[in-house]
Amino acid sequence: MHLPSLSRIGIAGATGLVGSELRSILRNRGVAERCIVASSTEQCPLWFLATPPDVSRSLVAELRSDDTTIIDLSSAFRLDVPLVVPELNGGVLDAAPQLVASPNCTATILALAVSPLLPFGIASITVSTYQAISGAGQEALQELGRERPTERPILGEPLSHNVFRHESAIDSATGRTGEEQKLIEESRRLLALPELPITATCMRVPVRRSHLESLTVELDTAPPAADVAAAFRLSTAVTFLDDRCPTALSVEGRDDVILGHLRHNSPTSISMVAAGDQLRVGAALNAVRIAEQLPH
Repeated sequence: MHLPSLSRIGIAGATGLVGSELRSILRNRGVAERCIVASSTEQCPLWFLATPPDVSRSLVAELRSDDTTIIDLSSAFRLDVPLVVPELNGGVLDAAPQLVASPNCTATILALAVSPLLPFGIASITVSTYQAISGAGQEALQELGRERPTERPILGEPLSHNVFRHESAIDSATGRTGEEQKLIEESRRLLALPELPITATCMRVPVRRSHLESLTVELDTAPPAADVAAAFRLSTAVTFLDDRCPTALSVEGRDDVILGHLRHNSPTSISMVAAGDQLRVGAALNAVRIAEQLPH
C-alpha cells in the first residue's frame, strides 16, 4: 500500500504518545498532514487505532467495511486476527485482511530478537523485561519528568529512582501479570510456536521510551558459536552488537531492534540482551510497516 497516495488516513488516538508517533512517521513518509484525520465519522481507506482495547472494539464495529482496512495497536484482537510483524510473518498480509493487529511492544522485540535462532530450533525462552514509562501513556511519562514525586503515583509506585513490577492486573490462577501473559501468548503466535514454553517477568524502570529484554533461549540443537553469531549478523530483523550491550538511551528514536551481550551458557543455551524504542519499532513504526506491506 502506497501511503502518500491515499486521500485520507485515519488515526484514532492521534493525540496520544503512539498516535503522535504515527503522525510523525507518516509525515516523514510523505503523507500530507491534511490527509491525516482523527474523526471516526470520516470515510478512510486506512485506519490506525491507537486506543485502549474497549475503544478499539467499538471503533472496529463502527468503521469496518469492505472499503476500509483497520490496523489495531491495542490488545483487543491480537489472539483472534492476523498478528503481524512484517519482518517475521508479513506473508499473511498477502491475503489483504481488513483487520490486522500490531503486537504488544515486548512481544515484537522478543520475536525479532530470537527469530535468527529459529533454524536451530527453539525449545524454550526465559525473558525479563525492563520497560519504559512511555508504555503506560502520556500522563505517566509526564509524571516521570516532574522534579517532585506525586502523592498518588499514576502506576501505584513512584516512577523516578524506582524499579517495580508491571502494573497490569495479576491473574490469580497463574500469578502472572497481564503484561506477562500477553508477552507469552503473542510471542508464540509471532514465532508460530503455539506450545513454546516461555517464562516471563515484566518490570517497569525509570526510562522514557526504550524497552530492554534479558533473554535466555534453550535450543533443540547445539550449533557452533560461530554459526549463532553469523545468524545474528546476517539477519535483517536485528542489529547485532556481538558482545557489546545495548542501552535504553542508545536505541531511543531508532527504527531497529538492537541485540548484544551474547553469551553461550552451554552448547544448547544462549543468553543475550535486546532493546527497542517502545513507541517506534514496538508500536507505531510496526503498524506503518504493516500498512505499507498490504497489497492494496
